[in-house]
Amino acid sequence: MIQIGQEIHNRYKVIKKLGSGNFSQTFEVEDLLGINSSNLGKRKVLKVLKLSYYSNSKMREKVVELFQREVEVLKQLTHPGIPRVEPDSYFRFVPNKNSQDDFLHCLVMEKIDGLTLEEWLRQNNQLITEAQAIDWLKQLIVILKEIHPKYLHRDIKPDNIMIRPNGQLVLIDFGAVKALTQKYIIQQITSQNTSIGTLGYMPPEMMNEQEAYPQSDFFSLGRTFVRLLSGKHPSDFTQDLQTQQLFWRNEATHISERLLNLIDFIMEPDWKNRPKNTQEILLSMIDLLMEIIDDNHNYYNNILRIRRVKHSNYNFIKSGVLIFSIVLNLFLIGLLIKVDYPRHVVVLLMFVVLSILFISLVFPLEFPLFIKRVYKLLLSRKI
Repeated sequence: MIQIGQEIHNRYKVIKKLGSGNFSQTFEVEDLLGINSSNLGKRKVLKVLKLSYYSNSKMREKVVELFQREVEVLKQLTHPGIPRVEPDSYFRFVPNKNSQDDFLHCLVMEKIDGLTLEEWLRQNNQLITEAQAIDWLKQLIVILKEIHPKYLHRDIKPDNIMIRPNGQLVLIDFGAVKALTQKYIIQQITSQNTSIGTLGYMPPEMMNEQEAYPQSDFFSLGRTFVRLLSGKHPSDFTQDLQTQQLFWRNEATHISERLLNLIDFIMEPDWKNRPKNTQEILLSMIDLLMEIIDDNHNYYNNILRIRRVKHSNYNFIKSGVLIFSIVLNLFLIGLLIKVDYPRHVVVLLMFVVLSILFISLVFPLEFPLFIKRVYKLLLSRKI
């Protein structure tokens, strides 16, 4: 197979192994050539199909067909939430030059810098907030909106969603992708004891009927948010024996009932009861956001109402202090006029009076407290 440090296709140098699954292995590679200067030396992901897992020749053909479909799908989809591939991203590589029949099917794609949501959850050791959930759900629905006109992903889960440093989510691993017009692939694969999808995230129709619909991706997406909002794997929760509804809400008490209802809606056990398309989910999210805005509007109205009451009390105190200061200052001025004081004493007293007036206007609440403290201090000294 592939060795670390090996040069493949006279272009890619294998840096390290990233992972391995039933269908393929993935490696980090360095682009030694590149179709343009921006790709030269760039790190990418090499996905290699594992045909040795399948002994049946017909099964191998189906797996290769599935792999090639992934290539074509990624070439057609251009969205920041989907890994980019180049026109020459697919090739066949012969690791053993003595055996031309033993070649490997390879796909090179963009390397996403960041963590999977499963890694993010474990690394941060905390559940996502409602604001994060709404943002991430919106991003993923928009990504599915790009995919669903022609294809289904069929394996949505936290391990297959990555988050870039800028917060953009990326849906990865299109190895189980299926064209909407072709229904036989999943039946062929599952008949060979190789499952498509992941337990806990796989919808009932894929397990029972071996069939998938756009709503099947919605179910897996809903289960993904069960994991992100509760911190538990969906398989850890019990289900209603009759309705098959998942009992998970008690582990997501920090989330509003509106959002919980939406999550339950997109992962209804019966696919016919789920949203018809991504547009319906986006409209439901708009309604949810409008309700949140209304709630916040009412909350801030209550805050403003309280502030108005406090402000009116503040104005009352300020007016009282101002009137008291004016009366006191007029009294002092009249006293200065009637009594024959030296000019410099009159000026000094006038300065004190004006200072008191200024302080009382600028600090109407603090000034009475200051006078009270001075009075207590003088009284204590007399005693």
